[in-house]
Amino acid sequence: MGFVDSVKGFAGKFGESVERGAKTVSNSSKKFAEKTRIKREMARVESDINTDYIELGKVMYEKICSDPDTEFLATVSDIKEKTLKLDELKAELMSLEDKVFCVNCGSQIRREQVYCDKCGKKVSEDTEETAAETITDVTVE
Repeated sequence: MGFVDSVKGFAGKFGESVERGAKTVSNSSKKFAEKTRIKREMARVESDINTDYIELGKVMYEKICSDPDTEFLATVSDIKEKTLKLDELKAELMSLEDKVFCVNCGSQIRREQVYCDKCGKKVSEDTEETAAETITDVTVE
């Protein structure tokens, strides 16, 4: 019976070791999941803060745009210049993608569309000329 008792003792110790290992893995998994949840929440909050910063910047830009202080004159000019360049690039891309602006709502639509996806207005044949005028108007402002 000594052998059987020693096997039982070994099996008991082995079982306890496996149980401790399982608890450690379980605790590690819970800790990892909680850390991941917290990191996701932190990223969401940081994103919200950045969105608020952007909105604040836009509001401030709009306030100083028409009469900027000398402190902000270079930045306002830079933004206006880059906005014009962005509008030119958008127009160029639309041309390559064979798209135009809807004359009713301003959404981008395929040149061959009969109706606008956004507003449902029928696209007339003069859309191309109007779209070109709209792009020109946007880039000139």
